[in-house]
Amino acid sequence: MNKIKFPLVVVGSQWGDEGKGKVVDILAKEADYVVRFNGGNNAGHTIVLNGEKFPLSLLPSGVLQGKKLFISQGVVIDPAVLLREIDFFLKRKMKVDLMIDPRVHVVMPYHKMLDAATELWKGKKATGSLKLGIGYCYEDKNNRFGIRVEDLIDPDSLAEKVKMYLPLKKLQITKVFGQPADLYETQIVKEYARYGTLLKKYVGDVSETIQNALNSHAELVSASDFRNRSRNKFGMTKGSKKILFEGAHGTFLDAVFGTYPYTTAVYTISGSVFPYVGIAPQRIYSMGIVKAYTTRVGNGPFPTELLNSTGDEIRKNGNEFGTVSKRPRRCGWLDLVLVRTAARLSGFDYLTLTKLDVLSKLKKIKVCTHYILYNKKIRELPAGMKDFAKCKPVYVELRGWNRDISASKELKNLPQEARKYIKFIEKELQIPFRFVFVGPEREQTIKI
Repeated sequence: MNKIKFPLVVVGSQWGDEGKGKVVDILAKEADYVVRFNGGNNAGHTIVLNGEKFPLSLLPSGVLQGKKLFISQGVVIDPAVLLREIDFFLKRKMKVDLMIDPRVHVVMPYHKMLDAATELWKGKKATGSLKLGIGYCYEDKNNRFGIRVEDLIDPDSLAEKVKMYLPLKKLQITKVFGQPADLYETQIVKEYARYGTLLKKYVGDVSETIQNALNSHAELVSASDFRNRSRNKFGMTKGSKKILFEGAHGTFLDAVFGTYPYTTAVYTISGSVFPYVGIAPQRIYSMGIVKAYTTRVGNGPFPTELLNSTGDEIRKNGNEFGTVSKRPRRCGWLDLVLVRTAARLSGFDYLTLTKLDVLSKLKKIKVCTHYILYNKKIRELPAGMKDFAKCKPVYVELRGWNRDISASKELKNLPQEARKYIKFIEKELQIPFRFVFVGPEREQTIKI
């Protein structure tokens, strides 16, 4: 396999659910540190190892490789969910070596109530939120109204802030949205103080730790006497750290560059790693994850959506149901306009193609290469979402391979039509693939 360089950020190139968790799990074998840098427990990964499913929504996917894990300030946490995930691995006698930045914001019970009330109020124009309170937690963060992990582990600070914020939140829920708000200050403080006690041992300065690791790596690699220093098999000096940054969601759920307003509350493109972790701008390599077809959850335009038996077949074969939501995902043909735009926004150095095996039973496979908008071909998403809703996909049709590929170990083992599909995508995007997934298990991966 061609060498993948670190530090590396992994992001989704579509609407999420591309298979980032498995990619991070594989890459984490070479990494020292794995950093989750955005989103909350509305973003889920399922990793399959020896037939067992490991569902994750907050812990970085490097947990299965026993690596040092970090949750940076760009993430928001539901402490009950995080503690359940930690307990899941500890019960299996697996190491959870975790550091949580004290600046991380905490999802509170009133965030979830406000989320549910807002979706109900929007009616048919609801964005498809999972009602987990993530957006409202970020709203409070930006409005300087939030509760952070540093407060969670300080009972006095926690009690003071809950006492200050809760009355206003209850008024919002009851007076603005007309919904009940059975929330009690004493109960919330007691419950969340207990979470703080359990999580306190994991708290540390992620920003400083990761920046120091990056400084060490940059200094050693760029030093003029590098050739005289001791090296390991990766060509780095001993002591330097290989850092893997794990993004949540997908490019087109980005709060600005996504298909607004059907987006998340966070930035999901690779450049967001700098403020969300708290590190200085520098060279970080980027890998984009591309599902072999396209899916999205919730509402919003979807040019290549298949509202027919083919879409149903892809959904069934790909088990396209949300890790967190369990909702059926909308399915459609691969849209290279999306991926091309994502590549520009995140500067992909490498690509990974996931779920190629799901297409194995199809006789014909279509790929969207361009859109038609106002009688003109366009290669990237328009900036305005009203224009995006008017885009019509332009397809190239390729032959399917009608053969099980789930046991393929090398590119040459794949049917010619499957190899042509991969090469066609590479040629269109001018970015190399480094992995092709032919099944959910770790070993069902072709390394290129």
